[in-house]
Amino acid sequence: MPKRKISGADEAEPTKKLKQTTLVGVSTNVTDGAWHQNSSLLTFNPPEAKSSSKVLALDLDGTIIVTASGKVFPKNTHDWKLFSKKAPAILQQYVEDGYLIVIVSNQAGLEKNSAKLIGEFKAKVEAVVARLGVAVRGYFALKDDINRKPRTGMWQALQAANDGVEIDKAASIYCGDAAGREALGKVRKDHSHCDRLFAENVGIPFRTPEEFWEEPEADCRDTYPLTFDPRTLLSCATSLPPLAIGTPTTPTLVVMVGFPASGKSTFCNNHLQPLGFKIVSRDVIKDMKKCAKVAEEHLSRGSSVVIDNTNVDAESRAPFVGMAKRLGVAVYACLMATSLEHSRHNEMFRQLTSEKHTKINSVVFNMMKAKYKAPTKDEGFAEVMEIPFVPDLPDKHRELYFQYLLEK
Repeated sequence: MPKRKISGADEAEPTKKLKQTTLVGVSTNVTDGAWHQNSSLLTFNPPEAKSSSKVLALDLDGTIIVTASGKVFPKNTHDWKLFSKKAPAILQQYVEDGYLIVIVSNQAGLEKNSAKLIGEFKAKVEAVVARLGVAVRGYFALKDDINRKPRTGMWQALQAANDGVEIDKAASIYCGDAAGREALGKVRKDHSHCDRLFAENVGIPFRTPEEFWEEPEADCRDTYPLTFDPRTLLSCATSLPPLAIGTPTTPTLVVMVGFPASGKSTFCNNHLQPLGFKIVSRDVIKDMKKCAKVAEEHLSRGSSVVIDNTNVDAESRAPFVGMAKRLGVAVYACLMATSLEHSRHNEMFRQLTSEKHTKINSVVFNMMKAKYKAPTKDEGFAEVMEIPFVPDLPDKHRELYFQYLLEK
């Protein structure tokens, strides 16, 4: 493919009117020329984009293009220009060096599958590709699932469509603007780490747009810390320490405390139920008053009970402490040591590995964070036991669990 002139290449130009597809439904595969769509992923695979063992993958917004208006978000489909006038020449050199050029981009705004939105987006991508002057493939994640960066579904789809050619990760590159960089002067803080973490998950070298299009010294911003790094779990405990309660010889009440997805139910099922505890779960019973009634019935019959619920504040724990006092039984708190962000990681892992799992949204986590107060013996507990999180994973999911699943 011949080189294109760079002069003025960062200005948007009118392009020929492109065909827009009427979409059938979110679960239907739709093919329109080089475009293919299912409920989760939109792909662009023109025949001239030849498979290769070397891949140059780039994000779209903020990396290949920026808004022509200077606004954070584009005013319309035509509000774009190339990030750098050098882009066509640089990409042409990569093609001559045997690289496949690929766009890998999160596009959750297209999830509702509006035929108009999808059609306009396709036209925009084709216009950008025409401006670049090289053959390009595209992968666009429509949902918050395995395909959304930093998760690696789009890379897996790329490898599967690479005509049997194994991608050489060491020779490949990923470039994106979501690198977790701090603000500097008038330059905004990056909205997330998702591009840098995507490259980490895949195992390929990473570049910011400033590094890739310009000079390395052009990007000198520091990165802000991750809220949670799953790789720290590789060295965590593989078994629980002995519990202070042991096997109860008289009726005992345990109140679990922890965020959603912190490991409470797994701990109850694997460690307390074998000791003879009856599990009383709000997830099963649905109503807290009924939970209290069922717990009291078990205790009155001489059984030990564990309350499997979040119980993140003293107010939610007080009725159970009062019940234990009234019945004359010992009451303990088991506090999951799993942090909020670790719990969010666990929640995303559940979404990715279980079709039956009901999603817990960020509003619930934020509400729990605002209410959270660790239990103390002053509330009436005989002991507050901190329970470390111990990953219990099937082999097929271990690699996924220790990847970066959250964007920052």
